[in-house]
Amino acid sequence: MKYSRFFLSFLLFFILSETLALSGVVWTFYESLQNALIQEQFISDHRARDLSLALAKSAEQRLNPEGYLELDKTFHRYVDESKKDPEEFRFLKISLYAPDATLLVSTDSIYTLEELRKRKPDEELSKSTFFRKGIRMKKWEWSEPENGENPILNSKRDPKVRQGFEWVLSYLPLAKSNTVRLTSPLYKPGTLDVSGLIVLVYERGNLGLLFENQWKLAEWMVVNYALIAFVVSLLLTGAFVAYTLFVTKDQLLQPETGESLPILQKKTLETSDKEGEPVSVLEVEMDHKETNMNVTSPDVEVLPGGPVVNQIKTDPNEQTIQDAIFLG
Repeated sequence: MKYSRFFLSFLLFFILSETLALSGVVWTFYESLQNALIQEQFISDHRARDLSLALAKSAEQRLNPEGYLELDKTFHRYVDESKKDPEEFRFLKISLYAPDATLLVSTDSIYTLEELRKRKPDEELSKSTFFRKGIRMKKWEWSEPENGENPILNSKRDPKVRQGFEWVLSYLPLAKSNTVRLTSPLYKPGTLDVSGLIVLVYERGNLGLLFENQWKLAEWMVVNYALIAFVVSLLLTGAFVAYTLFVTKDQLLQPETGESLPILQKKTLETSDKEGEPVSVLEVEMDHKETNMNVTSPDVEVLPGGPVVNQIKTDPNEQTIQDAIFLG
């Protein structure tokens, strides 16, 4: 019985410690991943805004066939250089549109004058909220990145989670918007009339690599926290066992001090039938730890109509000491 109680106490401490440890791992993993995504978003969006504003400023003076050719080379060069970025920040596509949504220059195709003449306005793009908001932006206003109605997905750089943990992405909205786009309008020199729109599509970072590193960190934390919780449960169980043994030993070795009072005391008085010959018997029964004692005292005198008098004679020459007991 004693060993089973110790085992149950260890099991209780173990479950409690492991639950706290795993809860700490889950919360730490979530906080770490969320902070990493926020940092990735903040740095990437600022870099993309700076580049889009710089491209829009330089393109305002080049809205001509020769300028389009130069812009096409510039856009392709930025896309190629972003592939070498150490922070995995990449430009996927840079495009220049006319106010009527006609594509002028894009990294998806090589610019030629003949092809430019054949192009027509993109009606679907011109009706989209994203395009109309960019055309109506104020000068030097920053646009807010968005992933669009049909975001571009990249299977190698999108966040990857282990099988059975797909629900984690529902608590990380930034993980679903890694590929985003923003706009920067072009203005005619000296006026606020919009002459074009730069659309920049980019990836904030390699979330596939980011999630992989975070999962490795989480696995390391699970192993270490589980071992720490196991050691803590052993220490708590040892403390509980030591306390139990100490209390039991203290109760067994506790010394008996002091004298206890009688548990039961009974007095019986008997009188004879003859007058003038009083006889009294005082019987005292005491019970204390399996001890019984009967005392019969012949020195008790019962006076008729009065109290019982206990006469104690110490010496025949001395005066009798009377002890009166009133019966209720």
